[in-house]
Amino acid sequence: MEIKLISSTQNILKTVSTAARVCYSGLSVDELLSKFSPEDNQKLIKKVTGMGHLSVVEHAVFTFFVSKSLKEELFSIITEKPYLSISHIENGFIVTLNLRTMKELQTLFPEFKFTKAVAEYIPDWLF
Repeated sequence: MEIKLISSTQNILKTVSTAARVCYSGLSVDELLSKFSPEDNQKLIKKVTGMGHLSVVEHAVFTFFVSKSLKEELFSIITEKPYLSISHIENGFIVTLNLRTMKELQTLFPEFKFTKAVAEYIPDWLF
């Protein structure tokens, strides 16, 4: 086991869609959380990210255990994408990153085992 998910943001779609709406809607957070359907939320995120506004998906965060066999990959990644938190532990690393970084790694390092493994956790509605 080279990579294992430890934790992630609960209800990613609701989290990122609420983040996208909170600045412009004029609705309370309670209204934002209850008013929109998953389909509404998916449409919004596709529209917003399609326009290049990826900051909203940074609100979804994932933490993984990564074995030390992928040390070189992690160091290559962190030189290009310093938005990871990497903590060294005895048998590997604890790596925390957001959904935007996970998506961007697919372009920067598509051949890496780490990239391929974390890509499994990218929601379909983000493509």
